[in-house]
Amino acid sequence: MEKFLERFNAAGARTVRDMVYETLRQAIFEGVFKNGERMVEKELAEKLRVSRTPVREAFRRLEVEGLIKHYPRKGVLVRGITAEDIIEIYAIREALETMALSFVVENITEDEKQKLYQLIEKMKVLIEVGDEEELLQTSRLFNELLLRASRMPRLVSLINNYQEYIAKFRKATLSKPSRKVDALKDHEEILRAIDQMDIARARELTVRHLKSACRECLHAVTGIGPAPAPPDSGKPVFDSSISVTDSSKPGKE
Repeated sequence: MEKFLERFNAAGARTVRDMVYETLRQAIFEGVFKNGERMVEKELAEKLRVSRTPVREAFRRLEVEGLIKHYPRKGVLVRGITAEDIIEIYAIREALETMALSFVVENITEDEKQKLYQLIEKMKVLIEVGDEEELLQTSRLFNELLLRASRMPRLVSLINNYQEYIAKFRKATLSKPSRKVDALKDHEEILRAIDQMDIARARELTVRHLKSACRECLHAVTGIGPAPAPPDSGKPVFDSSISVTDSSKPGKE
């Protein structure tokens, strides 16, 4: 934790309040603060070399986001990522990214298509050589370039609001060798559908890709599932029999 907090630089911050919030938020996403761990306002203020006020304000924002929770007589505990969070974020991605696809098909340039095909080929090599870190970065770049091709910056910004979640989930799902291959195949098929200006097919493939990723992420992060794949994209991703526990309660990981 000490090394992570050393990155904080109040002098270069847009505002100290925002920088404290972003630093603590990122620390939770990167696992610096573990689920159920106590966060002490006074200690964090001293380590970040700020007053307690911006830390207190950061706590309020983090609690609204659901990443921490204040318990009477226990203080502030890290809530972390729950199964409900995973399901919700993937549902948001599905809604926004399928919306963006029609604009991608309409606005993407030949140069952008070629760059995306080049990234596909690069990811094939990275899977072969087992360079997981570079694969994650290239996968992120592929998604960013594809979405930017929509020429809908506000829509892209909405998706980017969940970038930390997406990055964490991508790392969890791509840790499984078979998922790396499946995800790359999905990307290539989606790109070919876009190249053929087949919006319906591109959306269908994107929904399938995200539902599969959601199942894998649930299993990797929470141990739930994975549930059997639905017979078509209109059906729910998860079995109704799956029990989703509330990991926001103290003592649960």
